[in-house]
Amino acid sequence: MKKIFTLLLLSSTLIFSLDSLSSLPSGEKKLLNKVIDKLNIPQTITSKTRQKIYDKMGTYLEESWSTHWMSNASVENSKLKDSKTQVVDLMIYNNERVTNITFVYFSKEKQLFTTTKQYIEIESDEAMKSYKKLDKDDKYSKESESDNYAYFNEKGYISYTGFHIETPVGLIIYESNNIIDIE
Repeated sequence: MKKIFTLLLLSSTLIFSLDSLSSLPSGEKKLLNKVIDKLNIPQTITSKTRQKIYDKMGTYLEESWSTHWMSNASVENSKLKDSKTQVVDLMIYNNERVTNITFVYFSKEKQLFTTTKQYIEIESDEAMKSYKKLDKDDKYSKESESDNYAYFNEKGYISYTGFHIETPVGLIIYESNNIIDIE
């Protein structure tokens, strides 16, 4: 009985994970498929890989969002449009922030390099509070600072947090990089 229960639990988890992409709103499905297509990633990739690609952008596809992108083929006379290395530079706008995600697909290596940058505009006092908190955090090292900006690296990661403060406005930029194996 225990084995049957475990088997049922595992199959329901698998069905849920396979179904999570199929239950996406049509606009999000269309965007995911367009990014995969523009990168010339084979349509035969696994559901798990599709989910990883979606996860890079899905967080920012909030209630009211819009996107535009540029790729190797965006410039009319591009000699790069047929390159084995493809790039999609995706901008996502929503009511909370602007996010830029750059996808670079290395087909020979079957890896997708991603860079995510989030730009959040807030009041300068709030930005200063966040700056001071990060400045005291031992997990971060300050890389550079001036009168109006500073940026920190999260130790051991390719992850940065930048601040630009010009009273009454502050800008916080979160940047991270990642590699996804294409299976």
